[in-house]
Amino acid sequence: MKFTHQLKFNSVPEWREHYIQYGHLKKYIYALAKKEADLQAGGQDEEALLAPLLEAERDQGPTEEGFQRELDAQLAATLSFFAVKEADLLAKVSALELDIQSLEKIPNRAEASTLARMGGSASPGGPMSSPRAAAAAAMSAMASLVSHSPSTLDLARMVNSTPPEDHRKIRVKFWENPPRHLFSTNLNTRRAKLQARFQDLYISLHDLREFLHINKEGFRKIIKKHDKLTRAVDLRARWWPNVEAHLAPAAKQAELDGAIGALTDHYAVLYTRGDVAQAEEQLSRGLREHITVERNTVWRDMAAMERKYAAVSVKQAAAPGARVTWLRTHARWLKLALSVAVFVVLANVEVWPGAENEPRNNCLALLVFASLLWSLEAVPLFVTSMALPLLIVALGVLVDRSKDPPQRMTPQQAAPAIFHAMFSQTIMLLLGGFAIAAALSKHAIAKQVAVSILSRVGRKPRNVLLAAMFTATFASMWISNVAAPVLCFGLIQPILRTLDPGHPFAKALVMGIALASNVGGMTSPISSPQNIFAIERMSLDGRPPSWLAWFAVALPVAVACNFVCWGLLLLCYQPGKAIAEVRPIKPNTDPINGTQVYIIVVSLLTVAAWCANTFLQRYTGEMGVIAVVPLVAFFGFDVLNKDDFNSFLWNVVMLAMGGLSLGEAVKSSGLLAALALTISDLVMGLSLWQVAAIFCGMVLVATTFISHTVGAMVILPIVQSVGEAMAGTPHPKLLVMAAALMCSGAMGLPVSGFPNMNAVSLEDSTGNAIVGTGDFLAVGVPSSVFAYGIIVSLGYVLMLAVGF
Repeated sequence: MKFTHQLKFNSVPEWREHYIQYGHLKKYIYALAKKEADLQAGGQDEEALLAPLLEAERDQGPTEEGFQRELDAQLAATLSFFAVKEADLLAKVSALELDIQSLEKIPNRAEASTLARMGGSASPGGPMSSPRAAAAAAMSAMASLVSHSPSTLDLARMVNSTPPEDHRKIRVKFWENPPRHLFSTNLNTRRAKLQARFQDLYISLHDLREFLHINKEGFRKIIKKHDKLTRAVDLRARWWPNVEAHLAPAAKQAELDGAIGALTDHYAVLYTRGDVAQAEEQLSRGLREHITVERNTVWRDMAAMERKYAAVSVKQAAAPGARVTWLRTHARWLKLALSVAVFVVLANVEVWPGAENEPRNNCLALLVFASLLWSLEAVPLFVTSMALPLLIVALGVLVDRSKDPPQRMTPQQAAPAIFHAMFSQTIMLLLGGFAIAAALSKHAIAKQVAVSILSRVGRKPRNVLLAAMFTATFASMWISNVAAPVLCFGLIQPILRTLDPGHPFAKALVMGIALASNVGGMTSPISSPQNIFAIERMSLDGRPPSWLAWFAVALPVAVACNFVCWGLLLLCYQPGKAIAEVRPIKPNTDPINGTQVYIIVVSLLTVAAWCANTFLQRYTGEMGVIAVVPLVAFFGFDVLNKDDFNSFLWNVVMLAMGGLSLGEAVKSSGLLAALALTISDLVMGLSLWQVAAIFCGMVLVATTFISHTVGAMVILPIVQSVGEAMAGTPHPKLLVMAAALMCSGAMGLPVSGFPNMNAVSLEDSTGNAIVGTGDFLAVGVPSSVFAYGIIVSLGYVLMLAVGF
């Protein structure tokens, strides 16, 4: 293996910039060799030839003195980093030893002698009067230690009556039966945390030892390459002693080995009953697993880079001996043929008779056709979205309702109308969210947030999943459920990078954030556009609902929905069986820099402006305008570049645009209004709960296939009018809020809201989608049904309680 690849695979990702810059030094050597060859050949234009290679040597080209300065600088940087990291790790080892000592409270021999005398177990003149008495006392204390938790006096007697070399045995016996009164009730939790610290320190010390070896090898190889390609100076004899003297002295190696040995010894006392070999095996097993994960992550990163620049993808091969049937081979064409056949049949059926209803009938056929293509994935989801504007214009489903009577739009009128509907403030919110997520991810801020969350919730997959879901819901509460999932998907990327392609926990995490973000759309009046429309409809009587009243209903409903979705994800994917613990993410110990501060400030200001949109509307008009701020702030000042812009999820943007265009068609053609009015005629005379249940069911079905926002715009006015016309005490606010909550609860398909669109477009490093339509049918549809049940039960009771 070339050393370049060896360095890439064996270096610690967080330390990568501190290793020898092998590629840079190789280029310098090639430039020196080329200069030497050019001089021998009589070439004169050295500067023009060599100037682009190294900026620092632009005036005179590369020189031997410059190359040696580069070597000196890199050796100094390597030594400086090693010294800082070594001091940090040795301090952590000392802190761990102090924590263990504070838990054990085992006295040293001087303390033990004093305590033993005070307890009457030793004569005034010193230790026990005879070896036999000492042995008897030791056996008695050992028996006490085994039979019950030892007291301080027990420990003192043991230490005082045993040889110094047996002090370790006393510690082993102590941890076999530790005194519960010295610990809090969560002793197992504290021991588990200590064990995690042992493993982390063991891995870090081995990484640092390997850091010495690989850098020494890098300098050896670079000097060898220099002496092979150039003849000016024999660096092997002249400069290599610097490496031998500073980079790999025996003292550094012995100090690290000593710290590793001390860790292993303490681990053996606490966890393997003093068996050092078993302790070494357990710690080494964790190290091997860590190395495997790190190398797989490097491989996935390399595959992702290759895909980015060469469009390479990894396809799953069929299992050996598996039969590839004709049906599987032609499944896509069969799905497409079925969808087209259903479309042709519906396009020729008059559900609503009359020429004036032809746009409505055509729109019904188009809605079913698009829904089949999206649900069956006969073609990629964004391809279906791209085809919708063409079909909408060709079928003539748009109607100009500003005229009396309404007139069907011509293709010349329909084309600009549909393109106008496709680019809305939602698309700008999406792009602004992409910019913030890209900046947080590129500059390691998202990773630090993920580390902070994981450090508080532990490593159990179910806890990490629940924490990720509630983080997404909380973010959606304040920055809308359009931008929040983009940010949250960025937060879990460090975890996803450590998981194999197709891993159940990866699917559970992505689906969890998508479902939780949808649920987060219920939580506050600004968390989704449909809530804003609902507030407008609920304020027509001059008494708008308070935020407190909204929270009193929405937060319990959202929490209940989150727990139900969490349970469904655990049941469906069973991540606990696939992974016992989430791999801990190493925190970045480098100090925060100015760029990171700038990103945090811009992101917080943008989020604050989104939260205060109600007050800023007179200046900004819409939230989409505010989304321009991070785009300009990050791309305009070199935080992000054009490659980052090109890497945005443009398939998500096209998917969103397709959903908006279909929503405009359903609204303009009058299809959704006709369906809603038909249902409103059927509910006359029913009880309030029955009306709420029927309307919520209608909203659930409609907004599963079209935009939640468009569904709310069309349905909420009808819901309000039905609520006002009900006999007895009208409850229009209750019906409107229930319908608005149900818009966010519709999450059964990839097109059922922007969080789902984001989720289905995420790919792993091999180019395969992490989740697909099947995942939404398996988890999203039951989640929507349970959300419906929660809204018409718990939500209904809470809305009555607050007076809606």
